[in-house]
Amino acid sequence: MSSNPVKAEPDARQRFVDAINEKQALHIGTIAYLWGYPIVDMSKQMYHETTKTGAKQAVLAQVNQFFRNENLITPSTAGELRAPNNDTLYFSGWFDLSNEPIVIHTPDTNDRYYTLAITDFFNEVTHLGRRTTGTKARSFALIGPDWDGALPADVSAVKMATSTVWILGRLAVQGEEDLPLARQQLRGFSSTPLSMWGKNKASELPLAWPEGERIEPMGSLAFFKLLNAWLRKNKPRAGEAAMIRMFDQIGIGPNSNFDPEHLEPARRRGLEAAIAEGQALLRASSQQPLPDVRNGWIFPLGLADYGEDYLMRAAVVFGGYANRPEETVYAARTVDDHGQLMTGAQRYRIRFSKEDLPPVGAFWSITSYNLQTFSLIENSIQRYSIGDRTSGLMYAADGSLTIEISMAQPASGSSNWLPVGEGPFSLVVRMYEPKEAILRGTYKLPKLEITA
Repeated sequence: MSSNPVKAEPDARQRFVDAINEKQALHIGTIAYLWGYPIVDMSKQMYHETTKTGAKQAVLAQVNQFFRNENLITPSTAGELRAPNNDTLYFSGWFDLSNEPIVIHTPDTNDRYYTLAITDFFNEVTHLGRRTTGTKARSFALIGPDWDGALPADVSAVKMATSTVWILGRLAVQGEEDLPLARQQLRGFSSTPLSMWGKNKASELPLAWPEGERIEPMGSLAFFKLLNAWLRKNKPRAGEAAMIRMFDQIGIGPNSNFDPEHLEPARRRGLEAAIAEGQALLRASSQQPLPDVRNGWIFPLGLADYGEDYLMRAAVVFGGYANRPEETVYAARTVDDHGQLMTGAQRYRIRFSKEDLPPVGAFWSITSYNLQTFSLIENSIQRYSIGDRTSGLMYAADGSLTIEISMAQPASGSSNWLPVGEGPFSLVVRMYEPKEAILRGTYKLPKLEITA
């Protein structure tokens, strides 16, 4: 009889268990990736803008405090913003409503355009500002989903769906000469916990900034770790409870404690494949043709009220968030009328007749972006957008307007020139407070002409 031990074969049933765990992790994980994309992206941004992560940090403010950028955005000062505007001063903040409401005070801007885009972690946006609440001095209490109490008579309630929200504020600037007054008004926007409202005592701030390394969770299992942490602290929306319970089947739901370091191999493979699948869907969704195209310009009017369209909601976040269309419409294009990428190797122009100028209640502009990075393009005259408020803009005798778009300055001079770089670029026409013709689809931007 041999003394050599018999080598045990793996349990044949285990491969079926592994197959189930891997496929469940893939399919449920892909849904969780798309559903949770806004939550994780905003968690990442909140960390990067409330934690000191480097010496040259573009945005840094305590939770429940505003960061104010007192200069117009340039390619080097955009921070976490993707495809930023060059029309307004930006101010922003992350607000924790879990303990009590936060009161936001807005100054009298004397009819100057401003908007506060208050975004919850489901990427649903509420606007306060010139269009919705006027420009007189006002005070608003941001109220989390679990708070129940009374507000002072002079404070208006704004109910939010999540206990943490992001405010991105924009205050219009007419030009460099207008900056001093705009900055003065910008400093009038403030935030105060309700318990401190009306008191002279300043709210206590941490003695030092929290410090840490930058994080990039969107393409790794750290994504599910952040999502799981959020789910353990927050309630799902009405109607989503059953789907969220399904997340627990793969270890990332509210009743789980996800630990990527101790994942079994089959589930790890499935979750890693889910991340790749989710990212592929987002890339494809960001490039898919949209139905509302007018003379080659894409009008994305459906960027609000996502309901259960989690792919669209995630794709909007992937591209850089969005306002409600009633507030601003951003018409964009990345190709010419022949379907070719726009690059600095060509010259282009847009001719507006007097009747074709964008019908808006506030103002409009055209901005060029590097197509790969969604960043503003450095240029010799430091012009990153052009529009109806651009100083020195030249109109023809009949009221028409021609915008020249090229890498080199046109022979006609720089007055109507929007510079671009050598490589592929995109164009965005921002229309602030769009009128009904834009929203209904009857207004069309002029075609983009190739001139050389």
